[in-house]
Amino acid sequence: MTTVALKTVGIVLHQEKPEARRRLDELRRLLSQHGVTALVESATTPVAQLGRQADMLMVLGGDGTILRAARELGTATTPILGINLGALGFLTSIRCEDMPAALPAILRGEFVLSERRTLQVQVSRAGQALESHRALNDAVVSRGAVSRIVRLKLSIDGEWLTEYVCDGMIFATATGSTAYSLSAGGPILMPTASAFVITPICPHALSSRSMIAGSNSAARCQVVSAAGELLLTVDGQVSMRLHPGDEVEVRQAGQVVRLVTPRGHSYFEVLRQKLKWSGSNV
Repeated sequence: MTTVALKTVGIVLHQEKPEARRRLDELRRLLSQHGVTALVESATTPVAQLGRQADMLMVLGGDGTILRAARELGTATTPILGINLGALGFLTSIRCEDMPAALPAILRGEFVLSERRTLQVQVSRAGQALESHRALNDAVVSRGAVSRIVRLKLSIDGEWLTEYVCDGMIFATATGSTAYSLSAGGPILMPTASAFVITPICPHALSSRSMIAGSNSAARCQVVSAAGELLLTVDGQVSMRLHPGDEVEVRQAGQVVRLVTPRGHSYFEVLRQKLKWSGSNV
């Protein structure tokens, strides 16, 4: 737990939600009452600049807005507090209506930092690196609008594993293990786990299951064939089209994203709520 009081806070918001604009005024008033300078994201003050100037970023939105903020921070490791406009998400820590009660302690520096590991995703074509992105949640190789199967060859640490006939492949961090990977049958990893999950999407072989790769592992997914459009999407934020022969290499990145949680915040309570776990009546 940290105990350093905050002096400057950067605010990132979901620009398309009117509720975010309304809550922005409330958040600025609360920060002003505690003597904290507020810097708001704008065309002239992007997230990367906020990260350099602020002690913390406060994100008004949902998990998607946090993913955007984490991506646009670049190499900065500025702590991020997620303030959800609706029900709590997996990445957001407090609800908007709880701001007056929760913020004073956080502004005094009374909070816990949860360090989330990320993935480095690189796309190569004919042996030449094309693009590289960092993922907090996941990198997904998936077909486009045309419903046709693809063939993907998977290697881990230079050793060929198998060739999948499937709809795509998900590479998820521990943080992203509760997102798309989970709905595709993947396991849940603790947020602090130093590993990542590889989950095939609708594989034609019933024996095909998710795999958990270690922190030092490198997974390489080669597109063998794709009858229709095939895309790589990173954190649902950026995407590029893949072609037969392209390779997607995924490994754990050295950089972490630091998420702020209030004291007493329970990951398992959120997990129970979001997955509707109520226990057994037996």
